[in-house]
Amino acid sequence: LGARFRPGIEVMLDVLGFAPALERASLVITGEGSLDEQTLHGKAPAGVAAAARAAGKEVVAVCGRLALSEPLLRGAGITRAYPLTSVEPDVARCIAQAGPILERVASRIAEDFLR
Repeated sequence: LGARFRPGIEVMLDVLGFAPALERASLVITGEGSLDEQTLHGKAPAGVAAAARAAGKEVVAVCGRLALSEPLLRGAGITRAYPLTSVEPDVARCIAQAGPILERVASRIAEDFLR
């Protein structure tokens, strides 16, 4: 049938039209609930970061919890991570108040990258 095996993130990036959007981007923001060792082994943020890095784009990640060191983040192509727990250390409150906390994190990203 001419089929070939491709990683799921590669398929999703194609389906979502990531490459054309990436061309127009000056900064790529990705994220997931917990940035941890599993992230580095095929989860979406690592795939997004790899594609962005290949295109010479800077990547930051938003996460609920950060369990990776800066060297591991950089090795994955992520310049900086913004955990919600840096705004609100209580995980239950992070979950209950995710919207307002994400707004605060977005403000930090804007301050850091839009100056």
